[in-house]
Amino acid sequence: MKIKNLLNLLLCLILLNCSTDDNNSEPTENIFNGDIVVSSQAEVDLLETYTKITGDLKIETLLSSTDIINLSVFSDLTEIGGDFILENNSGVLSTESFSKVQLVGGSLELGNNGIKNLDGFLNLKSIGSNLIIRNNALENIDGLTNLISIGGDFNIKQSQISSIEVFNNVTSTLKGWIWLEMEKLESLNGLPKIGLTTESIVISQTKIQSLEPFSDLQNINGILEINNNDNLVSLNGFQNITSIQGKLSIRGNDTLQNLDKINNLSILNGELDIFGNINLEDINGLSKLNSIGGYGYVSYNDSLTNLDGLSNVVSAGGRFEIEGNAILKDFCGLNSLFNNGGTIFDIRINAYNPTQQNFTDGNCSI
Repeated sequence: MKIKNLLNLLLCLILLNCSTDDNNSEPTENIFNGDIVVSSQAEVDLLETYTKITGDLKIETLLSSTDIINLSVFSDLTEIGGDFILENNSGVLSTESFSKVQLVGGSLELGNNGIKNLDGFLNLKSIGSNLIIRNNALENIDGLTNLISIGGDFNIKQSQISSIEVFNNVTSTLKGWIWLEMEKLESLNGLPKIGLTTESIVISQTKIQSLEPFSDLQNINGILEINNNDNLVSLNGFQNITSIQGKLSIRGNDTLQNLDKINNLSILNGELDIFGNINLEDINGLSKLNSIGGYGYVSYNDSLTNLDGLSNVVSAGGRFEIEGNAILKDFCGLNSLFNNGGTIFDIRINAYNPTQQNFTDGNCSI
């Protein structure tokens, strides 16, 4: 009898140990081949638990918001082969359901969600294409601290985020669009490395004072827009840029006094737009330009006194408007452009407004 009881006890222990091992084991690999697109909680609830998705994962709606609040079905997911788009989900307050995701092969796009932080992405190491974060309820983005690679665009539009130092561990070089629209951003410290060439740059509505991280950049395949950065005192960081294939826009930077640090720019194939920089005194940093590929706008720069920085420009691809510059009296920097012909000028509401006859007569300033 004792032997029988002993055998029963041993059998129970073996069964208990097996049960414990099963509970601690990794989930069985379950791969979904293709894309998963859901826009309601009902659709989410019909899904199985997957460890990998070979295509895109899109949790989004074109309407104002989904009714989704629970994404725990994705808690075993480790890899997404395509894009991961989480957009227009006001009821999604956390990213914890994605805490095992290590790789997004395509783009990671987070837009207009109720999420407060990105702590669910602490295991994320690599994004194959674009990182786009915009208009979420985010209070911080610290959950991206272990990210080491971004393959495409770097786009953050978040009004409450004051730092991007979380990206200090990224070792890849940014080559796509760089778009930062962050009202509380005080520094570009943490911005991943910029190579010799990138697609486009937009820095808008920040509190940054310097553009130093761009100091290796030489060529921009698209546009460069530096707009409404009230604390920006210099374009230092742009001193090695030689070509911009699209538009150059410098607007509403209240403390910017000159363009000296973009002084190697020699090719501008798009528009020139210099507007509303109230303390801008001169544009001499543009002195290496000999042509402007598109329209020209120099308007409402209250401290601008001359246009000498355009003295080597001999052609423009469209109309050239110079308007509302309160103390601008010296237009002699436009002589080469005027003498070469082919450009229509619209000059008005400045301290002096020379006509075509004034230029012909040599009266380009007063």
